[in-house]
Amino acid sequence: MKIGIFETEHFEGSYPVIKLFDNNINDITVFTYSNAYKQFQHLFATDQDKYKWIVKPDKRSKYGFIRDMFREIRKRKMNVVYLNTISDNFFFYAIMIFFLRNTRVIVTIHSINSYFEYKKSFSLRRMIRYIGRKMLVSFVKEFNVVSMTMVSHLQHKLPAGKKVHCVPGAVFEETFCIQAQPGIREHINIVIPGSVDDRRRNYEHAFMLLHLFEREKTPVTITFLGRFYSDYGKLILEKCKAEQLEYAHLNYYEYDTVDQPEFDRVMNEASFVFIPSVINTIIEDGVADVYGTSISSGNLFDIIKHAKPFIIPEQLQIDPFLEHSCYRYKTAEDIAVFISFIHKNEGSYISLQQRALEASQNYTIEKVRERNASLFDIKQL
Repeated sequence: MKIGIFETEHFEGSYPVIKLFDNNINDITVFTYSNAYKQFQHLFATDQDKYKWIVKPDKRSKYGFIRDMFREIRKRKMNVVYLNTISDNFFFYAIMIFFLRNTRVIVTIHSINSYFEYKKSFSLRRMIRYIGRKMLVSFVKEFNVVSMTMVSHLQHKLPAGKKVHCVPGAVFEETFCIQAQPGIREHINIVIPGSVDDRRRNYEHAFMLLHLFEREKTPVTITFLGRFYSDYGKLILEKCKAEQLEYAHLNYYEYDTVDQPEFDRVMNEASFVFIPSVINTIIEDGVADVYGTSISSGNLFDIIKHAKPFIIPEQLQIDPFLEHSCYRYKTAEDIAVFISFIHKNEGSYISLQQRALEASQNYTIEKVRERNASLFDIKQL
C-alpha cells in the first residue's frame, strides 16, 4: 500500500503513526515542515531512509505546499493519506480532500470543540477557519483522536456514519526505554514536559512544590522541559531566574526547541513526570475545551514512551490503562507528602515503576495495531 502522512508540528505524535504503518510492505511518504523534519531526523536516526520525505521549502507558502502534496498524492496514487496535524488553511485542506475521491483520508483532531462551536468576533480569519473546519467535518469520513477519553465526545458530535479511531500520541518500544534516574533515596527528578503555557499547565503548583521541598530539605530537581511560550512564559522565565534555593533545584531551557536527544535524556532520568494540567481551557479561537474530554495533554504520551510514574490533578481524565501508575493530587501539599513518603520507601517506588512499565506495555506497536485493525491490518487496507 502507498501511505502518505502529513505533519507540521507534532513530530512526536506522528512518529507512532509512521511506525504503525511501517510493516515492511507499505510504501510511506512523509510530508512535513523543516522544523519538524529536523526532529524526525533525530527520531529516525537509523532508518529514515526507509521513507520518502517531502519537506516544505522555507520560501514555499503553506498553500503552495498543499498543492504540491495534492499533486504528489494523485501522481503516486496513494491509497491512504493520514493528516496528523491541521492547524491552519482548513479550507484548502478540505478542498484537497474533496478531490481525493479514490483515497482513504484520516484526519486527527487535537481540539474537538473548535470544529463544532463558534465564538463570535470581529475577526474574518476566525470565521474562515470555522467554515474550513466545518467543511473538513463534512468531507472527511474517518477521524482520529489521541486519547480514549476523547472518542465518545467526538463521536457524539459527528454526523452518523463517520468513524473515530484512537491512535495514541506515542507507542512503547522497550528497546528504546532507558531508566537512568538516580536512586530514589539519593535524589528525585521531577519533569514537567512541554511548552511553559498557562493555557495548558498551572506552573504556580510547580513553584509551590519547589518551596515545600526546600523547606523540608528534600533533594529534588524540577525541570521545565520545553520553551517559554508567550508573555506568560517570559514572566515564568523571570521567576525561574529569581529562585535561589539550597536543597531543591529548578532546571529550565532558554531556547525555542529542546532537541529530541536532550528531551529523551531528561525524560530517561526522570523519577516522576508531573502534569499540573489545567482542566478548563481556551486554545482555539475562543472556544472552551476540557482536558481529558475534548483535548488531551501531550505529556501523557511522554509517560507512555518512557514508562514513568506520574502525578496529575484529581479531576483529569486519562486512559484506563494509565490509571494504576499515577498519583492524583488536590494541592501541592498533597504531592509534597507523597514524594516525602516515596523518598523514604524505595520499595514503593519500585512498585510504581513496575506498574508504569505494565501500563506502557498496553501501547506497543502490536497492541495499538490490534485495537485499530481497520487502519493497520493489511487485509483491511
